[in-house]
Amino acid sequence: MRHFQEAINTLNTRVAVIAFATPVQAAKWIEETQSPYKFLLDPQRKSYRAYGLDYSLARSWSPKIFLHYAWLMASGRKWRGIQGDSGQLGGDFIIDRAGIIRMAYRSHDPADRPKVSDILAHLEAIEEP
Repeated sequence: MRHFQEAINTLNTRVAVIAFATPVQAAKWIEETQSPYKFLLDPQRKSYRAYGLDYSLARSWSPKIFLHYAWLMASGRKWRGIQGDSGQLGGDFIIDRAGIIRMAYRSHDPADRPKVSDILAHLEAIEEP
């Protein structure tokens, strides 16, 4: 996402990362990724439940995911090891100023994320009040 920060800024949008990480894990992730985004901690996973995000060890550790991580490491990405509960799946959401969910993408597995171009298209479609 940060590679598209200029486009995100022109759409008057703010990005937040919500994770069930510990403060130490969060600080390490922010340092390693140089993430410019607000990082919110949800250790009880209330937001995960509220947004209907899945939990699956089988999908988190399928052969597809091992291949995905091998490809990432072969392309120079650093393996960070298992961080917390590896079965918790994530998602991407766009919530407008009125609190209305304009896009909900619940990941099927850890490698399943929407294309940034799709996220930007959703953002562009939101009319300002």
